[in-house]
Amino acid sequence: MHADALRFRGRRMPWTPLLLAALGGLLPGRLAAGTTPTPAARRAALIRAAARGPAAVPRLAAALNDENPVVRRTAANLLASLGQPGRASLRAAARNSDLVVRRTALFAACQPLTAASLPALETALADPHPALRLSAARLLVALKPRDEAVRRALQRARDDRDPAVRDVAARALWPFHKDVVSIRNRKDWDHDVVVTQTIPLPDAGWRFALDPRQNGHEQGWFAPDFDDSGWTPIVTGKAWEEQGHSYDGVAWYRGAFDLPARPEHRAVEICFDGVDECAWVWINGRYVGQHDLGPDGWDKPFTLDITEEVRWGERNQITVRVQDSAYAGGIWKPVRIEVLQ
Repeated sequence: MHADALRFRGRRMPWTPLLLAALGGLLPGRLAAGTTPTPAARRAALIRAAARGPAAVPRLAAALNDENPVVRRTAANLLASLGQPGRASLRAAARNSDLVVRRTALFAACQPLTAASLPALETALADPHPALRLSAARLLVALKPRDEAVRRALQRARDDRDPAVRDVAARALWPFHKDVVSIRNRKDWDHDVVVTQTIPLPDAGWRFALDPRQNGHEQGWFAPDFDDSGWTPIVTGKAWEEQGHSYDGVAWYRGAFDLPARPEHRAVEICFDGVDECAWVWINGRYVGQHDLGPDGWDKPFTLDITEEVRWGERNQITVRVQDSAYAGGIWKPVRIEVLQ
């Protein structure tokens, strides 16, 4: 074949510059006329457009549906960076197919975090991806003031199918807290603490119920006269999973103990040698404190001051709410009352 000709179906065709250009478009690093720009080129074009300000919003909004994830996410970030004009266009991205775009839209809607952010938060709480629902729950917790609409959203999040989302919402809704300092560590006790009497709580006779919705406190499960006859019998001193309860989450124990006649004392403490992992305690319906160190608290002993709550010479009721995130769970070591002088 002649160097400057091409044989095609028996015909000789000149090797024209046009044909060279067409073939050149097939070579690496070359872009033929009419070819769609690469993702890198589309991304660069968006960045250049955004530099011109709010006029780029329509183009950036259209790019939120680009076939390439890097281009979509770049468009979302650029819209967020444009302030209010860009954030307005991001509202429609709350249901974008790209998780990162949806997350960018959520955080843009929460800058600043005000009551106006609530619709975006509620949309994100219904998102199919648990990571976005968790982000929305955390933002919802930070939203102030916590009015009735915010509380209802938190209550819905407390029923989420993901345990991390449920826990964030439940902790935000939790109404009980008490600063806990062991009497032995109180600065107003200027003498050595002496234990004059130890009263072990019975291992048997406790009742047990799971609380996956974490709303047992709203149903009065800590009240002395609450009817727990339908609860499951359980013993303390061993984990609940050792007793057939394969479960991670919140559960409650209810029990009772008898006290002798009132002795001479300065204070009374209840001592737990181990609860896996966190515990909240009521004596005779009165909240006395918590052991809430997270997973690290599973093997840490703790004491609570119950001087004002116990009834000497009577039967006393005790309720313990326990939260466990993994493994065994429950009141797995002995519980006792110590009389202090």
